[in-house]
Amino acid sequence: MIISKLKAIKQNLEINLFPLSYKKKYFERIDSLNWKNIKNRNIENELLLIQYLLDTDSTFIDVGANLGQYIFKAEGIIPRNNIYAFEPHPALNKRLSKLFSGIHLSQDALSDSEGNTQFKIPYFNNREIHTRGTLKTEHVEADETNSVLIDVHISTLDKFSEVNKIERVSLVKIDVEGAEFDVINGAKEMIEKFHPVFIIEIEQRHHKTSILDFIMHLEKTGQYTCCYFDTMDQQLKTDIKDKKIEDIQSLDNHGKNRLFINNFIFIPNEDAAKKVEEINQKIQEAIN
Repeated sequence: MIISKLKAIKQNLEINLFPLSYKKKYFERIDSLNWKNIKNRNIENELLLIQYLLDTDSTFIDVGANLGQYIFKAEGIIPRNNIYAFEPHPALNKRLSKLFSGIHLSQDALSDSEGNTQFKIPYFNNREIHTRGTLKTEHVEADETNSVLIDVHISTLDKFSEVNKIERVSLVKIDVEGAEFDVINGAKEMIEKFHPVFIIEIEQRHHKTSILDFIMHLEKTGQYTCCYFDTMDQQLKTDIKDKKIEDIQSLDNHGKNRLFINNFIFIPNEDAAKKVEEINQKIQEAIN
């Protein structure tokens, strides 16, 4: 316990006093990532995919920015002023503000309404797990031992777009531990106006109804094609309807060189077939 506290103090000092050197060291594994070495690293393949989903003048929105992995990759492609990030966890938000100057950073939690609510930070064996923070305060993880509730302000992507006079949205990444359906419901006008690509983490363990129902609903109402990245073949695929969620999200597959899908990519129908083919071709060229 004392050692972990000392490590946290040292880390905070580095972030506050030497943010650039800390950032370079912390994101080194992501910075050196490529299609040849990613299979040997426990890192989301979607971090490499965003290079094919962003142009130099794109606008990127990161909902649930956490430690900033996606921001780090995005800022190597687009101007920082084109990056909008949302992270309600106070400590993580402060960390992002130190490491990513020049981006638009908000501490709002995004949902389907405006107001105030509570945000849960879970603890496992008395250790905070910052990646599991959620607005779904009623949800209890299987190995959760206790939790802390904090007050947060909630808003919507539609309200954000209106207030900030956003003129273009190219890519939206959503990782909000079970609140993703609400975020999408709060983005109906933005979807209709900009029709961006979405990368959404969706896990059945967070939901009582089938996540395939949500996927098919977003495909139909938003005119999207749902894709996923097959880590075995290193290809984008669109046959998610042929999969069983209990098979593709089995914890027995996670991190064991077996197919595990929890990130779903929604590409507008008019671009989907061509975009998937182009991306797969570029991946194979990079591998070979």
